[in-house]
Amino acid sequence: MSLFLVLGVLVGFYFPLPLQNLLISGLVALLVLSVFYYINKTNYRWRGVFQLLSYTLIFIIGNLAISLKNPVNIKTHYSHFITENNTVVFQINKQLKPTLYHTKYFATILQIDSKKSIGKVLVNISKDSTNKILEVGKTYLTYSKLAEINKPKNPYSFDYNAYLNKQSVLHQISTKKELIKPIENDNFSLQISAAKIRRKIQKSLLKHNFTKNELGIINALVLGQRQSISKELLSSYAGAGAIHILAVSGLHVGILFMLLGFLLKPIEKIKHGKHFNTIFIISFLWGFALLTGLSGSVVRAVTMFTFIAIGMAVTNNRSSVLHALVTSFFLLVLIHPLFVFDVGFQMSYAAVLGIVLLFPKIESLLPRIKWVFPRKIWQLFVVSLSATIGTLPISLYYFHQFPGLFFLSNIVIVPFDGLIMGIGILVILLSLINQLPDFLVDIYGFILSLMNGFIEWVALQEQFLFQNISFSIFALFASYLVIALGYRWWLSIIPKRLITFLIAILVFQGILFMEKCQTEKSSELIVFHKSRNTLIGIKQKNQLQIFHSLDSLIPTKMRFVDNYSIGNRLEKSTYKKLKTNIIEYKETTMLLVDSLGIYKDLSFKPDIVLLRLSPKINLDRLLKSTKTKLVLADGSNYKSSVYKWKETCLLNNIDFYYTGTKGAFVLKK
Repeated sequence: MSLFLVLGVLVGFYFPLPLQNLLISGLVALLVLSVFYYINKTNYRWRGVFQLLSYTLIFIIGNLAISLKNPVNIKTHYSHFITENNTVVFQINKQLKPTLYHTKYFATILQIDSKKSIGKVLVNISKDSTNKILEVGKTYLTYSKLAEINKPKNPYSFDYNAYLNKQSVLHQISTKKELIKPIENDNFSLQISAAKIRRKIQKSLLKHNFTKNELGIINALVLGQRQSISKELLSSYAGAGAIHILAVSGLHVGILFMLLGFLLKPIEKIKHGKHFNTIFIISFLWGFALLTGLSGSVVRAVTMFTFIAIGMAVTNNRSSVLHALVTSFFLLVLIHPLFVFDVGFQMSYAAVLGIVLLFPKIESLLPRIKWVFPRKIWQLFVVSLSATIGTLPISLYYFHQFPGLFFLSNIVIVPFDGLIMGIGILVILLSLINQLPDFLVDIYGFILSLMNGFIEWVALQEQFLFQNISFSIFALFASYLVIALGYRWWLSIIPKRLITFLIAILVFQGILFMEKCQTEKSSELIVFHKSRNTLIGIKQKNQLQIFHSLDSLIPTKMRFVDNYSIGNRLEKSTYKKLKTNIIEYKETTMLLVDSLGIYKDLSFKPDIVLLRLSPKINLDRLLKSTKTKLVLADGSNYKSSVYKWKETCLLNNIDFYYTGTKGAFVLKK
């Protein structure tokens, strides 16, 4: 059922249908299903038809769920009221990690002009000398324009626009602090109350001798706030395969779940003790979710473990946990269909599913170890391995890397994580009542520093970090097919299941082979978009040659080039300083006109003219001289010059392409 619900959500998101049509289809499917339900009670020959109708109805429900979230179908959504000049009233929901020039927030629109509205936006506030942060829960008024979020300018780069759209964030407000005005708002919400509690906790912790990194880890692990963690520390955790440690999600909720279960175990001996434990654990987990701001990842994790707690209270076996997992997944997707696109949501369920299904089988490979410490180490390794098998395809698809020392990080860090969360809650409670002793601060700070130091050491072992791995959506699905059929064969080792498992492996290999062949057959010329510089790439088979105008001979830290190479499965990239004004690519000739604006009467007619570094030229004369078919302008030009060239090309009926608005220019042959 969950599979067809997800399919309905995906189809509804990418191919939206009118809401009225979906409602009629759903009612018809429900009516027909009801008829076949009564027929099926007396005649089992129609069971297949009944199942097919059930799946169809679930598919329509998924489609309907995502359609109800579509702003087009929400009359009060702010996007219906946007004009050139709006008065916007918004309330800050969440503070995001700041960039070099902006502090960033998610906010809810409360009013557009005189119309009450709903909907989420991204708010960018230019940094100034005060560095004052907007408070979560506060309401502000601004006259700044609601603008669309920029799309990526280069192929295979991270699409922040699409990422935010899948979180129902369609527009952004970019402004300065002096252009927004705080206003009174009596609206009450649990999130605002939780934000006030967090601010109080953070102020109380600042009174003690914690370092910046230690405070960052406490905020991340216990309060669910990652904004204060340094970029270097984040990079170390990512390189060590332990970035999930810093996001309050399934791992942390699971640790709290097990910790509470262990501490409350004696109560189960009294009458109804098991039910009391379940109610207390669920209440504590939801209180923790509230404290961390009810973020999507925490709500998902707490919902999942709520169902698991109920399942274990009823039967306490693996099948009940599995059913609880599937039920929580179904309900979360039904209520919040956009969760389907959330990487954290996908990885949380993949990890827990991997642990539930694979842990018992892998653990049984070794005879039961008598000694407690080696047994716990083995179990931690198996948990880490099971979770990694479940999440590896997703990780490769989104992040294109695999940390080889993941098992070492998790064996050491997971116990640390439980200890840090347990002591962290105690530290916070004591700090709030001004009873936190210095020796506990020193001990806790030492544990945090020890964990950070270990992570930084693991991250330095770069030979074990496999990066820039190309992994397509087809490879993703094929790899999960291999895992599923391999697990099925492992449960019952029979020839028929072995054959299906081997076929799945062949399908996976076939996809990789076809993608490699496609890469080697294709070639293209690309003019990348980069501010103040020119980068021209020529891709031949699995190699990329880049002509550039950068200061260094071998450019570094150009993520968009790495993304392009990964997306095209390229094995080698070479860089050459741009010293020519002619680029030839197969039958196409490109003339480059730079800041000197010098070009002579040409003995050939260029197919493309690339204007770079804002040349001061008479474009009319150039167009008549070259009789070119297309004029390009890259990111190295002033925008004022680009607008003039565009008008000139329009008057001369010549195609004009500017990478600053249309993105990188790609010519495939």
